Amino acid sequence: MSQFNSFEKEIDFTFWREICEKQGTLRHFSRGEYFAHTGSMLKQLGWIMSGGFKHSLIDNAGNVKAVGFVFEGSILANYQSAMLGREMPTDIIALEDSEVLIVPAELLRERLTNDPTLNIRFAQALFEQAYTYILNDYRFTPAERYRQLTSRYPRITQLASLKEIASYLNISYRQLHRIRESMLKE
Repeated sequence: MSQFNSFEKEIDFTFWREICEKQGTLRHFSRGEYFAHTGSMLKQLGWIMSGGFKHSLIDNAGNVKAVGFVFEGSILANYQSAMLGREMPTDIIALEDSEVLIVPAELLRERLTNDPTLNIRFAQALFEQAYTYILNDYRFTPAERYRQLTSRYPRITQLASLKEIASYLNISYRQLHRIRESMLKE
């Protein structure tokens, strides 16, 4: 499923897919396999041909939190690490068996560096998505956010655990369970 994330709707990523198709190496990731680890430098980027991944981190209390998802027909990367040379803020882990065209991060870093307009649009789209995500946490009830998530990507409940979905929605597992029970009664 392409364009799960709103920033992907703002930019035509054909250029990324074409770079990966022309210069990439197809790599298989098994469910649970890491594409990147927190604290590492992202040296490779990809285009997801099939499957999906989660971005997760460990909070200060030691809880694993799913903070993002990406699926087939999408980019597999982290802007901060790839473009700014910062350590990965999250792990990127396969949610299911996945096929990804992998290229060195340098190829896309060069493309974005040589096209400042695209680089700015990319950064703006990421910022807008992050800001909208924060506002939606206030704007919509947890039940509304869950409905939006499952309508955007119905298979999410098959790929991610309810605990991961709850953490992505920034609610407790118990609260998600009550929301799901309530929806079944409707």
